[in-house]
Amino acid sequence: MKKYFIILSLLVWSFAAFAQQAKIPQRLELVTVDLQVGDDDSLLSAEENLEVFNMPIDGENHYYLSVGHLGIGDDIIQFNIDPIFELFIPIGDTVAEALEYLQGLQALFNGPKNGSIETEGCLAAAFPNDNMEKVTVTYQKVLVTNLLAFSVERTGCTRATHIPKSQFNSLIRSLKIYRKLHPKEL
Repeated sequence: MKKYFIILSLLVWSFAAFAQQAKIPQRLELVTVDLQVGDDDSLLSAEENLEVFNMPIDGENHYYLSVGHLGIGDDIIQFNIDPIFELFIPIGDTVAEALEYLQGLQALFNGPKNGSIETEGCLAAAFPNDNMEKVTVTYQKVLVTNLLAFSVERTGCTRATHIPKSQFNSLIRSLKIYRKLHPKEL
């Protein structure tokens, strides 16, 4: 029995040592804003997050904006049926660059209705990858709500999500507070 226990513990120890060498990327959250989609009691309700995070690779920081899961549909109707893939937009290698990029997106709210810019982003599961594609960010005004629409054109359909101005402004305020609390993190 003692022999089996020693063999089992050596196997567990070697497995643990092997598991530490895995190259699973780290996703270090800086700030996040919860976006509630649907009613709390509805079956169609989904919890979305608007997030700025750091993904260090080989000791270098890379900051990304995650706008959450995209709907599938056309310009008018979007069905949120994809709970796996998120849209990631690279926003810089320092907190200052990330803040400057986000403030550039925030400036769209002061521009003309349906004003848009194009940027690069990737639609991936859990972590951004190198498969970048064109993302269109458009300022829309629906009734009394100001929105930024992040969309990716795919063959015959549009994948999009809409972020309210108040939530986007909250993300930027939170990132400014994070920058003040962590001044050594350029």
